[in-house]
Amino acid sequence: MSSGKANLWRKLQTGAIWCAFYFLLWLILAAAEAPLFGLLLAMFAAWVSVGINNTRWFIRLSALPAFIIFFLIELWLGAWDVARRAVHPAVPLNPAWVSYPLKTTDEQVRLLLSALTGLLPGTLASHYQQGELHVHVLDQQQDWADIISRLESHLTRLLTGIQP
Repeated sequence: MSSGKANLWRKLQTGAIWCAFYFLLWLILAAAEAPLFGLLLAMFAAWVSVGINNTRWFIRLSALPAFIIFFLIELWLGAWDVARRAVHPAVPLNPAWVSYPLKTTDEQVRLLLSALTGLLPGTLASHYQQGELHVHVLDQQQDWADIISRLESHLTRLLTGIQP
């Protein structure tokens, strides 16, 4: 098979995987409402994903269970923190923009870290540049840096196999 055909085949495979992922995500988040619209949206998102990123992501299955457990616990803690702040307005807020120095140089880890940081307790990443992740925190007294550091370590093990 020529390299052009092989490249096209790889893009089609990658696009199909992204489409399945986005469609499954749509079905979960939209409670299976409007599946045709969700499929069209998933196809568009997959097309954009393939156009943006031509590298494959390899997941180390041995690191997946620890990542899932860590992430689900932190996700639950984040939801609990937001609910607590909504019900008890007296809970102090001390918002700030902070910078987190990235340890990894792997672009896939950095990209996923910036996307997943917003699901952690009281944090939202805006962007990363020059080796720093720029994060908005609800309370700068919380130990946000440790949580982001642990997420970065889990993602590094998951995507690169390197023990940070």
